[in-house]
Amino acid sequence: MMFKPQRKIWRILYFVIGSIVFIAIGFSIWQNHQEQERYAQQNYINSNIPTLFVHGWGGTLRSERKMASDAEASGAAQRRMVIRVRPNGKIAVTGTIKKWMRNPLIFLRFDNNRAGEFQYAKWLTKVAKMLKSKYHIERLNFVGHSMGSYATVYYNMLNDNHKDIPRANKLVLIAGPYNGIINNGKQNQPITGPLAALWDDQPNVNHLKKNGEPAIIHPEYQILNNLKKHMPRQVRILNIYGDLNDGSHSDGVVTNESALSLGYLVRGRVDYYQTTKVTGPNAQHSDLHNHNLAVNRALTTFIWGKHYNMSSTSSQYNPMLDKMMNPSIAFKHGQDEANN
Repeated sequence: MMFKPQRKIWRILYFVIGSIVFIAIGFSIWQNHQEQERYAQQNYINSNIPTLFVHGWGGTLRSERKMASDAEASGAAQRRMVIRVRPNGKIAVTGTIKKWMRNPLIFLRFDNNRAGEFQYAKWLTKVAKMLKSKYHIERLNFVGHSMGSYATVYYNMLNDNHKDIPRANKLVLIAGPYNGIINNGKQNQPITGPLAALWDDQPNVNHLKKNGEPAIIHPEYQILNNLKKHMPRQVRILNIYGDLNDGSHSDGVVTNESALSLGYLVRGRVDYYQTTKVTGPNAQHSDLHNHNLAVNRALTTFIWGKHYNMSSTSSQYNPMLDKMMNPSIAFKHGQDEANN
């Protein structure tokens, strides 16, 4: 009987210590959340413009989630909607977009993820019309990877600023094959049909002329070249490409010349255009959207960064991003000739 009071005291002690530990952990979590909120308020804009992620050839929602997760972790944005396009073009939506939402993210999945960039662009048009009519979205950012980048550019040239779709705002285009894709003979490449002809590029064969035009123009590039006058003028573009530094001057799938050939199409047309080169082993084509720190920092800063100034009356560059990424080419509409 004499040990019962001691046991009771120990139980109370355990409870008190456990409560203190629990409160300390809770306070630490709350403090970290507050610090993240302060950081986000200081560094990121508060906008209701959604950002739509467009995956590439063979891509899935996993292709987009890693980039989006890093944006969420930084406090810059939050995922709000998933749009799924069936092979027959029917659209299924999970989640919603409201005017009060801050920097909302939209994932886009094509069930037929090997339909190619031209079909992607048609489905993208259908999705955009739905976002405008049903969710009253007036402006839209885009993040594209690989064929998703080409599809985003093609979509914008096809539709310009048509009144039944949201106006395009900022485009982050990653590893876009605008003038050919390296024919590596991989099993996941199309070997028959019209898409097979698009895998027609080779490393160190093409080059860009002084005006940025490719010396060799592939059919898919000519399609964009024919439509370039319809690119919406208000669009701001960050073109991210990879170089493995292995002598191929490519990310293993897309050559630098193919990715950089976009400049000739939008020069003197869009409000702002800048390129960012990622180098080394992590610059491999698929790794560019796979928790790539350099890509994700550039993406997040460009779309949501408060200090990334692209106004026509102020400095073009964000010093933080310039110092970190060393972008190679930049111009604003009306100033491209002066920058040559």
